[in-house]
This record gives sequence, C-alpha cells and structure tokens, in this order.
Amino acid sequence: MRAQSRTRRLLAPTLATLMGTGSACWAEAANLAPTESSQSGPAARVVLAHSLYQAAIEQGDPVLLVAAIRLARGITLRPVTGWTRTTAGAAAPDQPAGRPAPPDPASPEVLAMAEALADEDPTLQDLVYGIVAQVPHGRQATAIEARAELAGGQIDTWRVALSGDVPAEFGLIGDGDTDLGLSVLDEGGNVVCSVSPGKPAALCRFTPARNGFFDVRVESIGMQRNSYRLVGGG
Repeated sequence: MRAQSRTRRLLAPTLATLMGTGSACWAEAANLAPTESSQSGPAARVVLAHSLYQAAIEQGDPVLLVAAIRLARGITLRPVTGWTRTTAGAAAPDQPAGRPAPPDPASPEVLAMAEALADEDPTLQDLVYGIVAQVPHGRQATAIEARAELAGGQIDTWRVALSGDVPAEFGLIGDGDTDLGLSVLDEGGNVVCSVSPGKPAALCRFTPARNGFFDVRVESIGMQRNSYRLVGGG
C-alpha cells in the first residue's frame, strides 16, 4: 500500500504537467480545417466581378465590362448584420479625403457606362440590351457587405462569428488610393488567412474547424484615406 501511495505521489505532478500541456496545445491550435473548399463562393465572385470591372475601365473594354456586370448581377448583396467594428492606430496627419468606394458592377451606374461604351457598336448594344432585359432565374447566391472608410496608418477589425466545417470567404475591395492589407485571425490570435497590402482586390478563403469568433482585419498603408467594401460569403 505504501508503495502504491508513493507511486501515485510521483505520478501526480507528471500527469498534471501532461494535462496542462495538452490544454495549452489545444488553445494554440488554429481554428482551421485541414482541407479547403474547391468551389468559389459569392464573395469570390464579387471580387472577380470587381477585377473585371477595373480592367474594363482601365482598358476601355466594353466586353470585359459586360462580363463584370453579368457576374455581379448573379449575386444578391445584403447589408451586413452582426459584425462589430473597432479601429486602432494613429491616423497619419493631414490626409486628403479618399474617393468613394468602387461601385457594384451590377449597379445602374456601371450599366450606364456599358451603354456609353457600346454607343456605336450594334453587337455591343445587343449585349448591353440583353443584360438590361435579363431577369434572374432561380435562387441567387447571397453575400453580405460592409462599407467603411479607413485612414492611412489605421487598422479596422471586424468581429465575425463563423460555423465550423462551413467554408468562409472575405473579399476586400478598396478605392485604389492606398494599399490595403487583409488578414483573418481566430480567437487565439492565430492567422488563418493573410493577403499582403496591395491596391487590387483581395480575397481570403478558409474553412473553420469549429464554431468560433474571428477577427477580420483591414490595414491601410499610406498617407491617404481609403473607402472600401468588405464582402463576406461562403
């Protein structure tokens, strides 16, 4: 009996250490499933539509603009609910006002651009007319969108709840005045997705391993305010 009691006393600290180490490992494990969905969701399509729109405007290409409009019209955008936003960091001084956030390619404003570009081309006019007359059929994909303005040198953090084993996407579309970075962190501070600062639209795609809260961070690099759109979907 004495030997058994002595053995228990010797094992107790070791067991406690192992249990503590296991808990620490679990706390540090990133909330990230090992596999990622191969299918693009609505947020990815919104980012692609914006990229096509930007290329169309830069090149004056009505065909690309029509493609952007068609892609964007297949997605229903709804205002975000349930996200909380905090802003950190000191804004760089004397910053000029930024431009408005880029328009949704499905908006009447962009459709008017397409009509203007196709003004003297009957084939392009037919393409644009086809978009105007098009009525969406079936259930459309839905994405949620937040619009905000961020000063250079600051970071916006959006707190978002996500479900485990459900693919998630976050698309960032800035006005192009300054570079914007996009990253997503889990509750333990682990980075589950990150895109280096840049002016083109950015996209983060991942699948949480379990239910939890995530911080979606938008960082403004530069000396000018930036209007942006943050789109979520899955």
